[in-house]
Order: sequence, then structure tokens, then C-alpha cells
Amino acid sequence: MSSVRITHCLRSAGSACFVASIACVLLQAGCATIKTPTWPWAKNPSADKKLAGELGEDADSSVISSEFNPTEQDLGWDYFKGENVKKRWKKVLGRGPNEPVARKALAEADGLYRDRKYAEAAKKYKVAIDRWPDSVIEEDALWQLAECWFFMDRYPKAEDCYDELVKKYANSRYLDRVAQRQFVIAQYWIALDQKHNYMTIVPNLADRSRPLFDTRGRAIKAYDHVRINDPRGPLADDSIMAQANAHFVDRQWLDADYFYGLLRTEYPESDFLLQAHLLGLQAKLRAYQGPGYEGGVLDEAEILADQTLVQFPDQLNPDEGERVQTTRAAIAAQQAQRHWNRAEFYAKGKHYTSARIYYALIARDYPKTMLAQQARDRLDKYNGLEDVSDNPFPTLTAMLNPDSLKEAELDAMAEADTVIARGDNSGIAPPLR
Repeated sequence: MSSVRITHCLRSAGSACFVASIACVLLQAGCATIKTPTWPWAKNPSADKKLAGELGEDADSSVISSEFNPTEQDLGWDYFKGENVKKRWKKVLGRGPNEPVARKALAEADGLYRDRKYAEAAKKYKVAIDRWPDSVIEEDALWQLAECWFFMDRYPKAEDCYDELVKKYANSRYLDRVAQRQFVIAQYWIALDQKHNYMTIVPNLADRSRPLFDTRGRAIKAYDHVRINDPRGPLADDSIMAQANAHFVDRQWLDADYFYGLLRTEYPESDFLLQAHLLGLQAKLRAYQGPGYEGGVLDEAEILADQTLVQFPDQLNPDEGERVQTTRAAIAAQQAQRHWNRAEFYAKGKHYTSARIYYALIARDYPKTMLAQQARDRLDKYNGLEDVSDNPFPTLTAMLNPDSLKEAELDAMAEADTVIARGDNSGIAPPLR
């Protein structure tokens, strides 16, 4: 054996002897004091005992829900919020979050609910909500509590509870059923109000199925909840249509027009689209207050009537088609009357240029109206006449307020620009509403 190999063997033997000596020293020193480390995934008997439900009802659970954190100490203004004060007070009284207690209360409440003991079940559901907030247990308990109120005919409390559930759990698995319940409650309240015509300010102290005040207003609000909480649900367009019809029946034309327009804009695939066009057209026409008032709604009605005839040529029955045509003629007559009033106003003031513009608008845009022929006669009458200034001191006015001399001309030019925009098919000018 070579000298190099012998040296390597001696070194290896020396290392082994050193390790053995260290082990003997540790054994003599008492290695029994070394403890096995506790790993995070190791079983904890005390935690298992708590989760098994062996804690008292007044003890806090070792497992806290995702959002609730009793150790948070907010020393800012949030410390004095009512919700935070309530949490601290509940903890002092021994009624803090406790999952086993909440699960037990939920199970007991479900048993009472199946036995149709809704009043007793509601009390248990409240305990489950109170003892384990921000959890699936609270979500289930809120839904079941609302169902208890619903089957006890306590519809105002049920509707509030349904809305609270969706506000706290926006993606709740009960969302579609909540929409169905709220829609039915709104229908019931609307039917009651239409039958009895309840006064808004008179309190309801006898019937717990109705709100304390304003049954109709609460019904409209319930329809809103259906649409806002589940905007793409199967009842969203139904709730908008029902809400619009309620306003239409009560002769609230602007509100009805708004919701019919909302349905046409947001739900173009709705089964109520044709009805929204027809009833929206009637609402716009009834909302118009006459030639002495703003006429934007009349312009919108004109556009909507043309759109209805173009969009639903095969769906309109003869009666509906004739009604739309009649409405279209009535709108044209109202528009002609507005132009006529302005033309007469300028003619009386001897501003013949402005008057001729409005008479020409009537003759060109509304030739089938009764005022069309009279407008042509006035055009022939005022043809070639010069405007007469009603300014007694033109020189002084030109020095002090030169813009006042052009007021009528500027007004006429603005109206002419609108007419040009209406007849422009190039796409350059903005469309007239």
C-alpha cells in the first residue's frame, strides 16, 4: 500500500472517532432534554377540541373568519364607529365570534324551519348571524332568515333582509332566488296600492305585510333592487318594464319615459322591446306641455316614431301601425305649431327675415299639416320686405351695446344651423336629437 493511501485511511479513522466522541458527550450531558419541534401541520389537540364544539358558548373560537380580526386596534376615528364599538362591547359580554355556537344555532334553526316554526327559527338564525359574521354561515343564515320573514308574510322585513344579503355578498349563490322574491313582493305591493290607493303619509299600523309608509314607493324600490342586484338576470328587464308601467298608470310621464328608454338601451334583446317603443312614444307625447315650453321631448318622440316604424315592420299589427302613424302625424302638427308661433312672433316685431325662416321650415318639413298652406301664404306676403329696426337710437346703441343689434339675426342663424344638421346626410354634422 502506498503512503498516500495509508495517510487517507488514518484521516478517515480519525474523523469517525471524533464524531463518536461527540455523541458520547451529548449522551452523558442528558440528550433527553432535546424536544421534537412542533410543525405547523402537526395536530393540535386543543384546537381540535375547540373545533369539535367543546368550547363554552361564551368562549371565542380559535378560528376567525376571513374579515373579522378582534386583535386589530384602530386608534383613529374608526375606533369610535358604531360597528366597532358594538364588536368590542359584544366581546366584553362574552358574545364574540364563535363558529361552533353559530353552526349549532344554524342546525337548530334549519330543523325548526323544516317544521314550519318560522318565528322560532328566525331567532336561531339571528344567533348564527351574530356569532360568526363574514362567513358562509352568515350568508346561509341571512337567506334563511329572509325566507322566514317571507313565509310569515312580513314582506317589508323580508325585502330588507334580501337586500342586506346581496349587499354583503354580491356574488351570493342565492342571487337568482333573491331576485324572484323581491320581484313578487314588488308586484304584491303595487297591486295593493292600485286597488286601495293608499296615502303616502298615512302610517300603516295594522297590516304587517305592507310597509309602514309609502307602499307604492317601496314597491318601486324593490323593482330597483331586482335590476341593480342582478342586472343580467332573467328578471332585470321584467322589473324595468313593470316599473315603467307603474309610472305610466300613475300618469308620471317623464319617469315612465325614462324607464322605457332604459329598457330600449340596456336590454335590446328583451321580449318587451316593442312595447317599450310603443308606450315610450305615448309617454313622450304626453310629457310634452305645449309650444310655450321646451320641445326636446317632442324631437325625441319624432325620432322614436320613425325608429319604431323602421325597426318593427313585421311585428306591428294593423292597429298598432295605424296608431304609430297617427302619433307621427300629431307630432308633426305640434312641431309645425311651434314654428308657427315663432314665425308670428318675429312677424309682429317686423323681423321678416327670421319670420320667413320659420314659415319656410313649416312648408318644407311638415307639408301635410294644416299650417303648411298658411305658411306658404305668409311667405308670399312677406317676400321682399326689409326688417324694421325697433331701436330708436341706433348710433348710441351701436356704441354702447353693439351685440344687441344682432340678437334676432343670431337666433335665426342658430335655427337655420339646426335645420341644416337635420337635413345633412353626409355624416359631418351631429345628429339632431
